[in-house]
Amino acid sequence: MPSDKQDLKNSLEAILFVSNKPLKPKDFAAILGADETEIIAALNELAEERKSRGLVLLENGGEYQLATNSKYSTAVKNFLNAELREKLTDATVEVLAIIAYRQPISKAEIEAIRGVNSQYSIRNLLMRGLVEKVPNPGDARSVLYQTTTEFLMHLGITSVTDLPEFQTLVEKIKLPQTAPLAMEAAAQQTPNTDEGNKMESQKEINQPGPDHAASKERAGDTGISQDPVRMSPEQIDYEINTESKIEKENLPESAVKAEEIASTDLPPAEPGPAEIENAEEDEFADEDENEESDED
Repeated sequence: MPSDKQDLKNSLEAILFVSNKPLKPKDFAAILGADETEIIAALNELAEERKSRGLVLLENGGEYQLATNSKYSTAVKNFLNAELREKLTDATVEVLAIIAYRQPISKAEIEAIRGVNSQYSIRNLLMRGLVEKVPNPGDARSVLYQTTTEFLMHLGITSVTDLPEFQTLVEKIKLPQTAPLAMEAAAQQTPNTDEGNKMESQKEINQPGPDHAASKERAGDTGISQDPVRMSPEQIDYEINTESKIEKENLPESAVKAEEIASTDLPPAEPGPAEIENAEEDEFADEDENEESDED
């Protein structure tokens, strides 16, 4: 319950602002827990205070509602007309199509189909007179939406049955391809030029030239290509190493060990006794010859 009279008037003003229908004093009493006499007195004071405001308090048959001041009706009308002249957005057209094909339909069903809040789009359609509210026979607390005669006039049809079949429209719609699917389709239709060039280059390398046979005959049929002009250095080294490995695998085990021993650098052998004696005799002979040459 409001603490004082000013607090009561502020509460009444807030409720009137959010309400979309006229309210009676007993409605306020049930909400605020105040006496109806106090509420009526506060409403009368509020109406007197708002006479020169943009929003005024209307009273009709004991019901109260906020409305725009007639003094500013031109500005309000210009604003509404400008909003109505705007082109329908894609979202609003989508909501209108759902209502046209599924009418009468509730707001919850519209939002379930679209997956987003559709309050703003429905409001625009109601303001333009393209859709209207009708009672929901299954639930008196909610309303359903359907198209109006204004909608038929805009489309130039006499009945909603003249609308094209929904399935026919869907079949004519070509959905845009996503980027990966579009790239895959283009790759299947157009050959890969880089891959084609690479295959052609490899084919030219592996294909022997006109002088290949004569070159191979002169060098002997060793299995190694003798056409270095058409082979890269890496390919030549690979073939030579491969042939050497094959030849080594075909040799007997003793020959392989002998070859390994021959290729190993061994330390020089030490001289025997006979070799040492001969070396000393040669050294003495050289000394005698030197002495004779000095005496002469």
